[in-house]
Amino acid sequence: MGRDYYYLQDREALEKMFKDKSMSSAIEMYAYSQYNVLGISRKAADIIRGDNSGPFPQPHPLSNILPHNRVEALTHSVSFRGLTGPGLRPLTRRYTKGVPVNFKDFTTEWSEFGDLARFFRERVGEPILRAILGPTMFRLNPTFLEDLFEYDKVLPYYAYCLPRFLIPKAYRVRERLADQFKLWYRYAREHADPLLVDTDGDGDPIWGSEMMRNRQQLLDADEHDDDTLAHLDTGLVWASVGNVVPTTMLSVYHIFRDRELLRRVRHDIQEYLSTQPQTIHELDPQQLAKDVPLLSSIYAETMRLYIRIYSMYSSPYEAVNVGKWKFPKGALVLVMSHPNHMDASFWNTRDGKHPVDKFWADRFMVDPFDPSSGPGNPTCNETPPRPKEASSDQKPYFSMEGCQGAWLPYGGGYPMCPGRFFAKAIIVFTTALLVHEYDFEYQATLELTNTRYGFGIADLKKPVPFRIRKRRDLPL
Repeated sequence: MGRDYYYLQDREALEKMFKDKSMSSAIEMYAYSQYNVLGISRKAADIIRGDNSGPFPQPHPLSNILPHNRVEALTHSVSFRGLTGPGLRPLTRRYTKGVPVNFKDFTTEWSEFGDLARFFRERVGEPILRAILGPTMFRLNPTFLEDLFEYDKVLPYYAYCLPRFLIPKAYRVRERLADQFKLWYRYAREHADPLLVDTDGDGDPIWGSEMMRNRQQLLDADEHDDDTLAHLDTGLVWASVGNVVPTTMLSVYHIFRDRELLRRVRHDIQEYLSTQPQTIHELDPQQLAKDVPLLSSIYAETMRLYIRIYSMYSSPYEAVNVGKWKFPKGALVLVMSHPNHMDASFWNTRDGKHPVDKFWADRFMVDPFDPSSGPGNPTCNETPPRPKEASSDQKPYFSMEGCQGAWLPYGGGYPMCPGRFFAKAIIVFTTALLVHEYDFEYQATLELTNTRYGFGIADLKKPVPFRIRKRRDLPL
C-alpha cells in the first residue's frame, strides 16, 4: 500500500491508545479489506476510504464529508444498537431458544459423527445466523449456511489479492453469497410488514432483526447499491460465526478432555440451577457467566489461547502520545493479539506449571486466599494489587483485572468489536448447555493449522471424529 506502519505491542501504550478518542479504526485499511476481502466495488471502497468524519455520532470538526456518506459512523451506530444496545437481549434470547432445538433429537445412546468442526458449524452456527437474519433468508437460500462456511475456508486467500483465475472457486462462492443476499433484499422489501415485527421491536420473520433492517440505510451513501451492501453483509454474518463457533467448539472440547474439569463445571452449573426457578434453556447467559465464574474463565482462556487477529488504528487529524511512544498524524498503528496473548512475562503460569501455550481453565480465576492466583504473573510489577475486598462469599471469582493491554481478542478502544457481548453469551450458554445435558467422546486429538493467522482461529488440520449422547446421569 506504499505506507509506513507502526507495530505496537507495549501493554501500557495500548491501554493509553485505547482510551484516546482521536484513535479510531484506520479507515484506509477498512476500505482495503472491504474491497479485497469482501469484494465491494472500487468506487464504493473509495467512498469509504474518503470518510474522514470518524465513527462518532458527531463528525470531526475538520471533516467535509456529507452526512449520507458517513459510512463508518452509520455502520458503528447500527452495529452498536443491534449487538450492544437494545438489540442485544432479544437477539440473545432468539439464539438461546434456537440452539437447544438442534440437539433435541439425541438420546442416551451414542450417535457418531466424522467431523467435529462441521457438526458445530451446523448445530451452533445456524441458530446464530437465524437469530440475526431470520427464517426467510434460509427459506429463500437453502445452501446459505453451507456456502458461508465454504467462504470461511477460503477467506484468507482474498487478502493475498490473488486474481480470479488463480482462485476461481473462492470468487464464485463470494458472488454466490452476494446473490443470495440480493434475492433476500428484493423479497423483504416487497413482503416486510411492521405488524410482523416481534413485540420486543427487534425480531422480524422477514428481515430477521432491527439491525439488518437498519443496515439498508447504507444504500443512501454514494456508490452503495444492493451489490455493495450484499458483500458488506457477507462480511457481517461471517464475523458473527467465523470465530464464535470454533471458540465454542474448543471450550467444549477442553472440558470433555479433562475429567476433573468436567466434574467441576457440571457441579457448578448444577449448583447454580438448584437456585433458579427455570431450566438451563431459559437462563440469561449474562447472568450465567457472572454466577458460574468458571465458565467465564474457560471462555476468556479459550479466546486468549486461540484467537489471533490484527486490528489497525489511526488518528487522521492530530499526533497522538501513548506513553513513551508518539504517533504522527495519519499514522497506521497495527496491533496483533497473538504476541500479547502468548507473553509469558505477563500471564500467570504458576511457575511454569501452566505454560501460556497450553489451556488452563483457572487462569482467570482469583482465589481470595491464594495471592498467587489470577490472570497476571504475581511477580510482574505491572500486575495491579489484588482488590482488598474479594467476593462476599469468599469463593474464587473470575477477574480480568490488569489485562486491558494483554487480552485482545476483540481489539480495543472505541472500534472494539461490538459483537463481543453476543459472542460471550453464545459461548458461555452453549458450553453450559452441552456440558450439562450431553456427553462427548473424541476419537482423535484436535490439531490446528496456521493458515488463518490474523483472521482469528485456525482451521483443523483434519476432521475430528467423535460421538455424542444425552447424559444418562442428568440430574432431575
